[in-house]
Amino acid sequence: MIANDVQVERNLLFHYLSDLEAYRSNNAALDDSTLRHLDLLLDFIKNTYGSTTERLTALLEKREITYDLLWAFFKPNTVVYTTCVGTGKPRCVKYDFGEERKQVAGVDYFHIGCHYLDSDGKVFGEVSTALGIEKFRGTRKISSLGVFPLSYHQKEKETRAYLDKCGRKFLSLMSVHHCQYQGMAFYMKKDRPVKLFVNSRIMVDAAYFREANPNYARASIEEPDKESSSPPGWTILGSDDDSETSFDVVKSNGMEPSDVKGDELLICSPTVLGFSLGNKLWGESLIFPRKKSEVPRS
Repeated sequence: MIANDVQVERNLLFHYLSDLEAYRSNNAALDDSTLRHLDLLLDFIKNTYGSTTERLTALLEKREITYDLLWAFFKPNTVVYTTCVGTGKPRCVKYDFGEERKQVAGVDYFHIGCHYLDSDGKVFGEVSTALGIEKFRGTRKISSLGVFPLSYHQKEKETRAYLDKCGRKFLSLMSVHHCQYQGMAFYMKKDRPVKLFVNSRIMVDAAYFREANPNYARASIEEPDKESSSPPGWTILGSDDDSETSFDVVKSNGMEPSDVKGDELLICSPTVLGFSLGNKLWGESLIFPRKKSEVPRS
């Protein structure tokens, strides 16, 4: 365990090499002792990860990646692109950490711990969640993975604009709202999304949804569907906190909804919880339904 912790710390140094180099260049006035220690650290990182940097750079120039370099590809605190498990529409989360894990059935995968912003009707804050990329051989196009940094999206600008609007819309719908809705919705049943089309008045009310559906849980990482033609990554969202019994516990991070801006808007929940008066069902509705041609795809 100690050895693994040391490796994780070293990997973090790799991710922040460019930041350390920039700090060194912009702070030449530091005392000699500090500069010597900083130079030693930079030399250590470059020597330790020289071959890794060389391989990664060559792959990224072709917008490709290998499984063994996923840890180097994903940088902490960056915005990661995936899709909503229920609607298939674009969504983003923020990457926290990654490590190789094994499913109960023996499937190796790269576990991605991340978080997004949500509200349970009472608390606004972060929800810990997880994504997975099943182990694969050889190289893969980055865009073929089920999850990858948003900066590698072929339509990054359009996707950012779309999710920025989604985030603003989400923030405006956190309280109770009675409105007309036409578009896709879904609810979770036995860890699987059941999709339905809604064209009716709906009540958006996350707090009452929780009271009426105390055992409702968003999907968790599980075995990928072997019968489907899905890519080597699966994007089923779920809790990344084993101590919690609920799959989507919202924890306050001290941020007020009015403080959300920039990349934080991109990681707001893409759905709201409520009740369809026409379908007579509780479920999750897409926040910002648009014509198919207006939704950016990877």
